[in-house]
Amino acid sequence: MNHIAHHVVDRRTLLGTVGLSAAGGLTLAMALPITSASAAKGSDAAINAPALNAYVQITPDNKVTVVCPGAEIGQGVYSSLPKILCEELEADWATVDVKLSAANEAYANPAKKRQSTGNSDAIAGYMPVLLKTGAQAREMLIAAAAKQWGVKPEDCRAENSVVYHDASKRSATYGSLANAAAKLPVPAEPKLKAPDAWKLIGKDFTRKDTPAKVDGSADFGADIKLPNLLVATLTTSPVFGGQVASYNTSAAMAVKGVVALVPIDNGSGTGGLAAIAENYYQAKKALEAAQIVWDSKGGEAFNSAAYSQAMRRGVNDEGKPLPPSKKGDVAPALQSAAKTIDVVYEVPLLAHACMEPMSSTALVTDEACMVWSPAQQQGAARELAAKLTNLPIEKVTLQNTFSGGGFGRKWELDFTRQAIQIAKAVKGKPVRMYWSREEDIQHDYYRPAYVVRMRGGLDKDNTLTALHARVVGQSLLAYQKRPMPVDFTAVGGAINLGYSIPNTLIDYVETTPNVPVGFWRSVAASHNGFFSEAVIDELAVLAGQDPLAFRRALLKDKPRELAVLDLLAEKSGWGKKLPAGQGMGLAFTPGFGSILAATADVTVKGSELRVNKIVCVADCGTLIEPHNVVSQLEGGLVFGMSAALFDEISVEKGAVKQSNFFDYPMPTLANTPTLEVHLIPSTAKPGGVGETSVPAAAPAIANAIFAATGQRIRKLPLRSAGFSVA
Repeated sequence: MNHIAHHVVDRRTLLGTVGLSAAGGLTLAMALPITSASAAKGSDAAINAPALNAYVQITPDNKVTVVCPGAEIGQGVYSSLPKILCEELEADWATVDVKLSAANEAYANPAKKRQSTGNSDAIAGYMPVLLKTGAQAREMLIAAAAKQWGVKPEDCRAENSVVYHDASKRSATYGSLANAAAKLPVPAEPKLKAPDAWKLIGKDFTRKDTPAKVDGSADFGADIKLPNLLVATLTTSPVFGGQVASYNTSAAMAVKGVVALVPIDNGSGTGGLAAIAENYYQAKKALEAAQIVWDSKGGEAFNSAAYSQAMRRGVNDEGKPLPPSKKGDVAPALQSAAKTIDVVYEVPLLAHACMEPMSSTALVTDEACMVWSPAQQQGAARELAAKLTNLPIEKVTLQNTFSGGGFGRKWELDFTRQAIQIAKAVKGKPVRMYWSREEDIQHDYYRPAYVVRMRGGLDKDNTLTALHARVVGQSLLAYQKRPMPVDFTAVGGAINLGYSIPNTLIDYVETTPNVPVGFWRSVAASHNGFFSEAVIDELAVLAGQDPLAFRRALLKDKPRELAVLDLLAEKSGWGKKLPAGQGMGLAFTPGFGSILAATADVTVKGSELRVNKIVCVADCGTLIEPHNVVSQLEGGLVFGMSAALFDEISVEKGAVKQSNFFDYPMPTLANTPTLEVHLIPSTAKPGGVGETSVPAAAPAIANAIFAATGQRIRKLPLRSAGFSVA
């Protein structure tokens, strides 16, 4: 098997509008009210200065600039999305400039009709419109050249930002043609290349953001430099839902450089206080001097240990069924099964722990508002800024910055809210706000904790005939006031419905703790991947079958899935004899439009655990940048491994105990295993990759521990089971 291994449209239409840029040239997409370049000057005049911003802009000097509409949170869309457009544009990729977008509905992801970055759907969502936009521009440039030369457009070609007429040996740069091209109609249905003619898609190049991130010139949320810039930091109630009761204003304001104290809140019921000063350390010192007294509002009653026991009792309650999962009739199938299993699994609250804590820069005047932010919900963040400032939306600009990790945390709007609240207090002056690491760990929107009871049954031939998953835990969507009949973020994937099992049921028992919860990388799959693949492994052993063979039988009519498992068996050496204390475990966790499986090889000596190697095989459909896909899958495996081995947020008297990386540790180079990723080439629709591998790590490791020791892991993290990591 081949595989890749790695260590006429109306001119006023929103997408496809054509016009001249301020400097002349061709612009496809939409005129926007402001650019980061003009706003960065920091003056009111700059804020109101009209400027053009567009998907693709070609100026007379032959410079091609493409806007990346998605938030760049490390996943590589800063390169991959512009590359898709440039494939059809036939632009010289080596000289193309890329800019991060401002928030505007012009840049909404067509798949979800809003501008936001999450659910690993940027490539799948934006690819059709980007291909079409690039092809429209190419055909217009060719038509302009053909008209100039008096030849037929079909006798011309474009390559590397130049149009050629080979018969007469004439050529013209895109820049020289841009003004003329902008006056032509936009082709309604431009001809797209066949995939086998692609020159950029599927090829690896240096990422466009790499140079700036290496030399330090890349702007993150806390990097914006503006005239008269002030700095702010904040502290919020240590107890969820708490408020500021009192504070010493005079003591805080006596700290050198302090400009103001500002009451703030997170929009979810928790209050706090921010200090604005000339630098961060002055602001932090002011908060320490403020002698804040907190009112916990009764929130100190919550305790995560007691909550764990309550969830475990909840597995015996009757749950609310998830309709798509209800197939056959589980109860009688379990009663008549020859062999059954009834086990309980548990996972804790988890923080996101981005390397870049929450940060944003904001400037508010009476006439306008500008925010520079690593927001994942660009559109919603801009709308919130308009609401908080009582300004019309067209007077508010939110410019995306680079983000030092996102993982779902920067989907939340609390830090945007706070940046605006702070900037309003010193109108006319920009304020750069950033949190401390402690604030970041203790005031997250956490991945909810869950307990799941799994009951499965085998017939006399050791075939899996019934599987029931009862999920107990907090509803993320209910907390965020977006309730649905069934919360898929809680229960989705608790049983892998791709497996051929005649009787299945997932049901849900909702709990309502006062814990702020949000989207965590891979969301439901982050916990349900562990539950579903751990129980499949247990059922394979109960059936007396090899775990990989057991899964193959459940996927017998699915060739893509079988191809992934077969290549994984080959590359991992599945089935080979291992020394005593060493074991290999398997997890099959497809998701986000991709098919993926992984093995983990571990060694256990007493209570000491070492993860030696993780091998991963994935079919992610059409690949835009194979090397980046590998990097994302590797990163997801490490992220998932960190949660499996170390990570847990515990709450006592309503407050989070953990505060920094010493007690919420991350993997280091010393305990990160060898990672090996193999990609199966495919012409299928592109699948997501940023979250896809996260769910596989925990069950693969847990199943490997069983293979090495005979001990079943049903609760994470592993250190709570007494393991230390070598």
